[in-house]
Amino acid sequence: MTDKNFTVDVPGKFSAIEEGILGYLYEHPEENIGTGGLVGKLKPEQSTAEQQGQAFEEIQYDIESLIAARLVRGKRVSASGKVQYVQLRLTPKGEAEAIKERRRVKKFIFPDAFRPKWAKPSQSQGE
Repeated sequence: MTDKNFTVDVPGKFSAIEEGILGYLYEHPEENIGTGGLVGKLKPEQSTAEQQGQAFEEIQYDIESLIAARLVRGKRVSASGKVQYVQLRLTPKGEAEAIKERRRVKKFIFPDAFRPKWAKPSQSQGE
């Protein structure tokens, strides 16, 4: 018998970036932040202009998805030839979703004895 565990990730209904945006806005309700600021907070490792541009587009897309779902509101502006959002805030519905997302179980850890026989252990799953 081993004392290794295996982990099962539980996907949520939001993408990782959407989850990050909801979480950041929930934890910083008074902060005046927009697309550019969220790029620096959620994707700080982007060093080249190309990487920063791609990160901007990804975050902008997810902000727009959250706005379309009526979870986030903000002021739409044009800066540097791009449309972006500033003064982002959670709506009451967005605040409720952020709370639910914070409370959601994101992974389960099981003893190795419960691993299905067809699921082979990997080096990264042992804890």
